[in-house]
Parts: sequence; structure tokens; C-alpha cells
Amino acid sequence: MFPGVSGMLGGMAGDVDRERVAKYAVARRGSLGLTQEQLAERAGVTVKTVYNLEAGERWPQARTRGAIEDALRWRAGDLARIADGMEPLGGQDPADADETPHELAELNAYFADLRTDPGEKRRIALAFLRTLYGEPGGRGR
Repeated sequence: MFPGVSGMLGGMAGDVDRERVAKYAVARRGSLGLTQEQLAERAGVTVKTVYNLEAGERWPQARTRGAIEDALRWRAGDLARIADGMEPLGGQDPADADETPHELAELNAYFADLRTDPGEKRRIALAFLRTLYGEPGGRGR
């Protein structure tokens, strides 16, 4: 299929990389500071719909994808682009850019706390990051 086509055709759900979409959607929702409930409310969908997308369970219909893309401040078709192995075109609007220094400072504070953690939180955070980046063995191994 042509790039972008498999993800844009609702009936072709088996052809899309739902796991990749799930990782991107979870990361984007987190970067916006939204819960699944808040994302669902913004998109006008059920929490179950958001859960299914983020768990890689189901590929939403086109109208639902569009609503979720809007709620995540992505451009139309970005979920399909992600599913086809490409990067989303949207995602950085001026409001997001203003938050970058604050978000980086917050991340730095979390990592400072993790450096002093005796182990459990650090291991959980590392496992999460490995999952998010699709690196089960981690970097440097």
C-alpha cells in the first residue's frame, strides 16, 4: 500500500501498527498533562475509546481519530501517519512551545528525585521509559 493509505482506511485496521500509535498517544497525552478521562472529554469520546487506542486494542473510526487528533493538538491524519511508521506533522503550536522550559524543569526535578531513590521508583521509571521508547533491553546494553 502507499504510505498513509493503510491507516486512513478504516476497514484496514489489521494493517496499522496499533502498538506504535498507542505509545505515541500515551506520550502525547502525558506531555499535555491530560488524564484518559480529560482526553476523552476533550475529544467527545468515551474513556473506553481512549483506553482501547492507548492499549493498542482497537483502531478507531475516521471521525473518532479526527476528534482524538484535535484533542491531542495533532493535525488531521497524524494517527494514520504514526501507524504507517512516520512522525506526526502536528504537535507543536505556540502554546506548547511556551511550556517547554517548564516541562524540562519538571522532568529535571523528577530525575533528581530518582537519582536519590533507593531503587524501586527508579526501576519503575526506567521500565516505563524503555517501554515508551521500545527498547526492552535499554540503551547501552
